[in-house]
Amino acid sequence: MRSRRWIVVAVALPLLAGLVGCAGQRAERNGKQLGDAICDIKNANSNEEVADAVSDADDAIEDGQQIVGRGVGEDVDDIEENLSDLSEHVVEDRQALARQDVAAIRRNLQQAVENTTGRTQRFYQGVDQGLSNCSDA
Repeated sequence: MRSRRWIVVAVALPLLAGLVGCAGQRAERNGKQLGDAICDIKNANSNEEVADAVSDADDAIEDGQQIVGRGVGEDVDDIEENLSDLSEHVVEDRQALARQDVAAIRRNLQQAVENTTGRTQRFYQGVDQGLSNCSDA
C-alpha cells in the first residue's frame, strides 16, 4: 500500500510542477499580448485601428485578471486612464504625447514588476516585453 502512495506522489509532483510553470508562461504570454495591443494603439493610423487595439487591450486585461487571479490594474497606477490618454493622443495625431503616454505606462510597469511576485510579476514582465517592441517613431 505504501508503494502505491509513493508512486502517486512521484507522478503527481512533476505534473503539479509543470502546471505551475505553465501558468507562469501563460501569464507572461498574456501580458505580452497587452503590451502588443498598447503598441498597436500607439502605432494606429485610423480611429478604427485605435478602437480595435483598445478592444484587444481590454481583452488582454480581462484575461490577465482571470489568469493572475486578481485585478491586474491594481498594481499599475491608472493604466486604463493611461490607455485612454494614449488613444486620444493617437486619434489627435499628437505623437509626442503618445510617446509620453507609453513611457508613463512603462514606468508604472517597472514599479509593478518590482512590487509583485509569481504570476502577477510574470504578467507585467510580459507587458514590458510587448512594449519593448514598440517603435519610438
